[in-house]
This record gives sequence, C-alpha cells and structure tokens, in this order.
Amino acid sequence: MSTSAVADDSPLWDLARNEIPHALRSGAVEKVDGAVKLRDGAAFAVPPEAFPDQANFTVQVTLSLDALVQDAVFTAMRKQSEKDDGFSFHFNYRDNPYYARQVNSAVNNILMTGGSLNGRLEPKLDTPYTLTIAVRKGLATFYLDDIPCKTCFMELIPNREPMWIGRNTNPKAKTMPVTIRGVKVFGPSFSYVSKRESKPEFPRGAVAGKGWALDVPKLDNPDWPKVLIYGDSISMGYSGTFIPEMLKQKVYVFHCVHFVGGDVPEAALTEMAARYKFDVVVFNNGLHSLSWTPDKVSDTVVLERMQKLTRCFKKGAPQAKIYYLLTTPHTAAKSAPDKPVTSLGDKNDVVIRLNTLSSQVMKEEGIEVIDAYALLASHLELAAGDNFHWQGPAYQLLTQEISKRVMSTLEGSKR
Repeated sequence: MSTSAVADDSPLWDLARNEIPHALRSGAVEKVDGAVKLRDGAAFAVPPEAFPDQANFTVQVTLSLDALVQDAVFTAMRKQSEKDDGFSFHFNYRDNPYYARQVNSAVNNILMTGGSLNGRLEPKLDTPYTLTIAVRKGLATFYLDDIPCKTCFMELIPNREPMWIGRNTNPKAKTMPVTIRGVKVFGPSFSYVSKRESKPEFPRGAVAGKGWALDVPKLDNPDWPKVLIYGDSISMGYSGTFIPEMLKQKVYVFHCVHFVGGDVPEAALTEMAARYKFDVVVFNNGLHSLSWTPDKVSDTVVLERMQKLTRCFKKGAPQAKIYYLLTTPHTAAKSAPDKPVTSLGDKNDVVIRLNTLSSQVMKEEGIEVIDAYALLASHLELAAGDNFHWQGPAYQLLTQEISKRVMSTLEGSKR
C-alpha cells in the first residue's frame, strides 16, 4: 500500500484497536484477532464520530472473499442516508462475462463504475483486497489495491450516518461470505498518495445523474467560462484537440456522450445541461441515428425528436449560446488499406435528410448551425475508412471551426 503522511497520522478509528458498538452490529458479527467474518448478510458499522471532517478523510477496508456466490453483491463501505448524500463502495460477482464483475462506487447516490477485482481473471479466494476512498477538499477518489478506479469531481454531501460494512443498498440482494481483515479511518492530517496514480496537468473526472453522465474538468478556476459539448463518437474524436485548445484560452470544456437512438430522455438531459452554468453549448445528433430512414421514422417524428433535444438545452442552460453541429458524412470504406476514401457512403442520403430536417428545427429555434458536413465532405481523404470516423487532421478542422465560434461568443459577451 503506497501512502504518504505527515506527523500524527494514526487512524481515528481502527478495527484492530476499536470495539464495534453493539448498536452498530447486524446479524452474527464474529471478531477474532482483529478480523471480522461476515456471513448470511451480517454487517457492522464504523461510528459517525470517526468522521469529524467529512471534506477531508481517508477510509481503507481490506477484505478477502471466502467463497464466490453467483449474482451476489458485497458492500465494503456505505455511508449513506435516505437522501442523495454520502458515498458507497461495493462490488458484484458473476462468473461470466468477466466485465460483469464490477467494482462500483457512488457519490451522493450517483453511481460510478470502475475496474474489477483481479481484472479479467476470477477473483481469488482468501486473498486480501484493499478498497480505499480518499476525500480531499470534498472531492472523492476511489482506489482498488492502490489503483485509482474512479475520480468524481463532485462535492461530497456530508451526513451523520455511520459507515456500514456488509450492508447492501437492496436488503434482498444476495451477498457472499467475506472476512474483513482491516478497517482504518484517517483524518485530515493523513494524505493518501498512490504511486500508480497519474498526475495529468489538467485532471478530469466524472459527474453523473439519473440517465446522464458528464466528463468534467477539475475546476481550479471556477470563474473561467464553461462549454458543454454533446454528441457521439465524432464529439469524442474532436474533443481530444478541442479540450486542450480551449484550456489555452482559459475555457473549461465538459463532455456529455449520450446517443439519441430513439426518443429523447428530456428530464435527464435537461438536468445534465443545468448541472453547471454553461456559457456555450455545442450539440448534435449524429451517425447513431442512421437507422432513422423514412420508412422507419417519419419526418414528423424526426422533427419532434430534434425539437425535444433542443428544448433540453434551452431549458437546462437558458443563459448559454447554443450551436448545433450538423452530422458528418457517411463515407465509403477504403478500397485498400493504403488507399484514401474517395466517395460518400451508401447511407449518406440518410445523413442529408437528417441534416435538412435538423436545420429546419434550428432555424425555427434561433440556433446557429456549424456545418460540419460541408467541412468534412470536402476532405474525404481524411476519412478513417470505416464509414463513420475520421483521422486526426479532420478532427483538427472541426476543432478550429468550433473554437472560432466559441471564442467569438465568449469575447462578445465581455463587451
């Protein structure tokens, strides 16, 4: 375990030293030589007094699995009231597929997924695993055996609840036999540092709600302008150059990827758009809607869906300047790996139809359009050759065009 600490870094609560209050036991809790065996849903809790500063603390729970139970859940940490506050850290088990064996964390009842016990391999029995949550200035990072598995740049809402070990959110969920080998709670004087934790110049994390998720920057300068981009894999492509370009201009970029393959989840997207006070929103409904052919989705339905999508951003971010990015071309596949793309794809007529209908909605709504279609249709040689995606120089072209619009808006708002 890689840790770094200053003087007086002894735990505020330690399973090896402290007794578990009888009021904080549920089921048969057996403590022997500092370890606790939990069977048949038994649980115990660390008292709330062990968390005097809920903006700065570290918790470490070391456990081993005594048996694997199909479709079971084990909650290693749960400090959560009936409200949307606090945190939890749990994992589930299913023998197949491997990615069903997830380690999940939650902040303020918002679920984050990251990693699995023993990676793609089966979790090992009688082998210690250490789960850690480090909260610094209210922001939480979760670790699995010293590996950061999820950072959430959302302020943790404190509560006066104890932290339960072994108690699932759903009391009817199956659990598994586990031995708790150690529990330690540290205060603000303790600093947990992982040698395997990357330290990017501009760290990013995740914030999520019911039906939405945002990739967010760490807000060291809250007064900087904020831009939201929303889309599919094309937005993921240009975000790689757009985000650093905006940081040079002292602008934060937030990214929501939520594919609109059917009806629009208005409540979720409106809540997402309102999560921060965005100055600019750039959104699109891209190639994931290639199935919207006239025989399957009428013009009327397409218009209704685009109006709903537009309404989400207008209602959630009424203060923002909103741009709509036209869908990029559907391109032909490469004739050979070393040959460039030279023509449009056989589904490009769907793209043209969607862009025509979307442009109609944007005109009615008073939203400016960024013509990504025309920009890339004139550079087919930059297509990736898989019908949908593009090479780096194409995404750089999109970055330049979007950046020009964003900075024009932000500079105009200063006048």
